[in-house]
Amino acid sequence: MALAMITWGISWTNAKILGDYAHPYTLMFWRFFTGAVALFPILLVLKEKLKCSLYLFKYVLLNGLFLATYNYFYFRGTQLGLAGAGGVLVTTLNPIFTVMITALFFQAKLRTKDIAGLLLGLIGGVLIMRIWELEASELFASGNMHFVMGAFTWAFVTIIASKVKNNMGFLPFSFWSFLIASVLSLPLAAGQPDFYIFSHDSIFWINFFLVSVGAMTFGTTVYFIAAMELGSEKASAFIFSVPAIAMVTAMIYLGEKLTLTTVAGMLCGMTAVYLINKKS
Repeated sequence: MALAMITWGISWTNAKILGDYAHPYTLMFWRFFTGAVALFPILLVLKEKLKCSLYLFKYVLLNGLFLATYNYFYFRGTQLGLAGAGGVLVTTLNPIFTVMITALFFQAKLRTKDIAGLLLGLIGGVLIMRIWELEASELFASGNMHFVMGAFTWAFVTIIASKVKNNMGFLPFSFWSFLIASVLSLPLAAGQPDFYIFSHDSIFWINFFLVSVGAMTFGTTVYFIAAMELGSEKASAFIFSVPAIAMVTAMIYLGEKLTLTTVAGMLCGMTAVYLINKKS
């Protein structure tokens, strides 16, 4: 699980670099398509059954939809904003949104420590976004609102994965989710002038490989395993390690500066995740 989280942390820098080459729609489609293709031989070797009942298909379809939506916010947010701040903001807000959604729609009980965690997480998000410096029109222009929406949509991915754990294997679930997300992304990507990516240089392909096969096929599949085995709330806690990795990678490769508010926000967010997942 630790290696999977490393691939996720690095992927924020990878996405920022890829944003200079292609539109988010184009990157979304090819990322999902490559992820599904990379996973298919593994399914054959392990003799995993790809059969998906109509009952399970509705969950897979929803998961593919949320995956595609998340990836738009992910690629567009890194194009507009800072990769390090995005990695910190999304991965600290995601467990907060997961708990809020499960409490509102699945009658999960909130304890005092959970409420304290939610408040700390929200404070952390405000600090990272430096929201007091932004006007309403600047939230999307800065990429920050894309990161917030990305964290929100990923919470549904986490919850859906935990709901199918007793009825579907994690590898078939990942494969069908990636494939459906690629199909949903194709109409958006096909109309882009940069749809054909095969003439790009080695920098593009290195980063594309890391963001698709590394973070998508390997990292996301391992995360689905955790969500299925441990439940959505505990699985989201593994994201705890990603903010620091994302920030350090962005500082080294992109020259992004680490601000005091980002550090404070990251600490608030990580403390929030700890509180939410701490046993009573």
